[in-house]
Amino acid sequence: MLEYWHWHSIHNSAETYWKGLLSHDFQPNPTYEEAKTIGREFRRLSPRLINLKKSNQVAILFSNEALTAFNAFSFGWGARENYNDVLRPIYDALYRLNVPVDFVDPTSAHLEQYQLLVVPALYAAPDTLLERLNRFVQNGGHVVYTFKSGFSDEHVKVRASQQPGIIHEACGVGYSQFVIPESVTLKDDPYGVAKENQEVKYWMELLTPTTAQVLAHYDHPVWGKYAAVTRNAYGKGTATYVGFMPGQTLLQKIMEEAVKNAGLWGTDQALRFPLITRSGVNAQGKRIHYYFNYSAEEQTLRYPHGTGTELLADQRIAKNATLTLPAWGVKIVEEK
Repeated sequence: MLEYWHWHSIHNSAETYWKGLLSHDFQPNPTYEEAKTIGREFRRLSPRLINLKKSNQVAILFSNEALTAFNAFSFGWGARENYNDVLRPIYDALYRLNVPVDFVDPTSAHLEQYQLLVVPALYAAPDTLLERLNRFVQNGGHVVYTFKSGFSDEHVKVRASQQPGIIHEACGVGYSQFVIPESVTLKDDPYGVAKENQEVKYWMELLTPTTAQVLAHYDHPVWGKYAAVTRNAYGKGTATYVGFMPGQTLLQKIMEEAVKNAGLWGTDQALRFPLITRSGVNAQGKRIHYYFNYSAEEQTLRYPHGTGTELLADQRIAKNATLTLPAWGVKIVEEK
């Protein structure tokens, strides 16, 4: 949906400067003319674009119960961070990697349709959900957990078992101690992002693997023996556990590795922000590819899919052809 607010700019009250398509003088202006251009394109292209169907293989599992519990207890460790400070950077990392995601919650009947679930700070959750996630991995799925997952039940009562509660079975890792990090990074730059991008933020769990492979250790004179990131093969799938909050550059590398490990890395992921691509199947059963340039500079890319038509310019596009996107530009390709 594209929505304009307002039709014209109002002349008094709190929303005086919530500018509309028309300004306060009710006269045509560049914003109004651009809206007319968009309208014409919608009228011309809508039959090729409406009813687009998608089938994403990656989902972020969010939980309002976990959000409420996590935020309520953040004062317990003097933190200002909230649940969305953990969830949103994960989405941003996947977005910049051109990995399309769905959002699902614990009531979803379709978790098992995904290949990769990313689970941020599942602080409060019933046994049934955590056992379901264990089965998901055992049956061939891949999960990435962040710190503070599985910690308490749905009543926010901390589990009296090994942490992370219940999911330690699939994660192959446990911990009993945690600390607020100060000047902690990762040892030996395992993700190749340079030391300044390896900050350990917010919270760190001192992980001890049982069956998991250690992907990263903390760089600290006392806590250096503990794992920071682990991955465990469990049944037919894998579970990755991240015991701290990474910065954006490091988090993007962790997500990239998880997507590759799940076998979901393809040609679209060869692009990087500011080039963003999304795709789906239209009502005629043809695949549509959108390409966006979110920058003030011209960008080029190699079009990797089947021969098609660039709809805005009505031009034929061959596989491996070079697409040039002007600043803030967009291209839409319909495969034959």
